[in-house]
Amino acid sequence: MTEDLSWELAIVGGGPAGMTAAIYAARYGLKTLLLESKVLGGAQATSPGIENYPGFTFIVGIDLATRMKEQVKKSGAQIREITEVKSVRGPEKSGEFILETRRGNYSAHAVIVATGGGYMKLNIPGEEELTGRGVSFCATCDGPLFRGKTVAVIGGGNTAVTEALYLHEVAAKVYLIHRRDALKAVKAVQDQLFKTDVELIWNTTAKEFRGDQQIQEVLLENVQTGETQSLVVDGVFVALGSEPESTIIKAVGVATNRRGEIITDNNQMTSIPGIFAAGDVVASMKQIAVAVGQGAIAADSAYRYLRSKKLGSM
Repeated sequence: MTEDLSWELAIVGGGPAGMTAAIYAARYGLKTLLLESKVLGGAQATSPGIENYPGFTFIVGIDLATRMKEQVKKSGAQIREITEVKSVRGPEKSGEFILETRRGNYSAHAVIVATGGGYMKLNIPGEEELTGRGVSFCATCDGPLFRGKTVAVIGGGNTAVTEALYLHEVAAKVYLIHRRDALKAVKAVQDQLFKTDVELIWNTTAKEFRGDQQIQEVLLENVQTGETQSLVVDGVFVALGSEPESTIIKAVGVATNRRGEIITDNNQMTSIPGIFAAGDVVASMKQIAVAVGQGAIAADSAYRYLRSKKLGSM
């Protein structure tokens, strides 16, 4: 059977934003294709526990992702997993956009980009193995799991200081580890931090995360003296910021900010008509609830855009 390569709407990215957009678009009756380079789920699937998504006091990330995926299937949207979009070009003279993949080139009259963003990592021993086992990249997501425990935050910018302040309200003890002797965060946020008992460890980098099934300690190195020490913790939050996955769409000319996040209007429309964006790839708060809302708005906007094009051609 020959695969259908022509669609009304193509959604790139299968996290919460992309899956929500697919559900809404299919319910609008749009011929919808959802493309995901790995498997559906997004970053939420790696979370050991989510406590801030409405309707669930606690749910494991993979379980929430599985429920979303089942709903996408029931909606009628078509899913292509393990299908990386290598490039997007257009609009062509026909008004369509072309999405290049290993399966072939798909065409769509509108595109929603929901490729998410990857957290910046330290790339040190133990980081990958212990992610989800005490190593986290989001205090807002996982902080409550460490209530009354000892945690460390790594970083010195706004993200790190903000997360340290949040964890200070939850954990029994918070360390902030920074490789320099001064923070990069804005002064107002620093002033808040210095009023707390968060312990700062200056001029220090993390060299290794250690633990069996759960993180137990961090090997630290002083960048000035070269001395090493072991810090015993129950959890570590790597807070170096995130990197939006916007490369393929920037090549089309979609406007982004200096961090590479896609700029959208209130309707999730990008600088190119017919291309919308939602979720962690756009300049917004990085939370599942936000991604879901933006996915719904993007689908609604794409539907209205396609409907106006159809009416205009009549």
